[in-house]
Amino acid sequence: MKTWLLFVFVCSAAFTALGVEPQPRVKGDAIYLYCSASTQDTREGIERFEDAENDNDPLFAHRPISFEMKSKQKNIYILFFHCSFNPAELSKTRPVDPAKDQMEIVTGPRTMLRFINTFNPITLENKLASFKTKEESWAWADSLKATGKQIYLIDWNDPINGSGGTELRLIQVAPTTINRPLF
Repeated sequence: MKTWLLFVFVCSAAFTALGVEPQPRVKGDAIYLYCSASTQDTREGIERFEDAENDNDPLFAHRPISFEMKSKQKNIYILFFHCSFNPAELSKTRPVDPAKDQMEIVTGPRTMLRFINTFNPITLENKLASFKTKEESWAWADSLKATGKQIYLIDWNDPINGSGGTELRLIQVAPTTINRPLF
């Protein structure tokens, strides 16, 4: 028994010294999206927006991030939104729904790509180019919502992802808005 405890202690110390950390949980039942979002206003493509002023807002655990998939030429607009509320603050105004109100940002080793690529991620720029009509884009956005699956986006222009380093950042998003009329 003493030998076993000593073995566990030594292995634990060795893993800590080597910097071995548990792998972040990447889910096989999720949908993965790739894009190379621009932070500049664009008429065609994917645009990323973050407001640094939200960093000081106690309502948010992390500032909201939006990814706009748009084509002025085809009249297509789909908004993917990441929002992670501070549950203590949000509960002051309404009940907290963790599945919708606490989206995650997963940062882990770049080796996660091998696993993610087995699920045929969708490149948003290619998907946008494939739409012939706005109605087709609406149907696709509706189908993403209907799956009930979590959706993770990898933005290759994100400083972590585009650096070619050893880490990768996945941002959980939800398709929230499309330019379909409500009436």
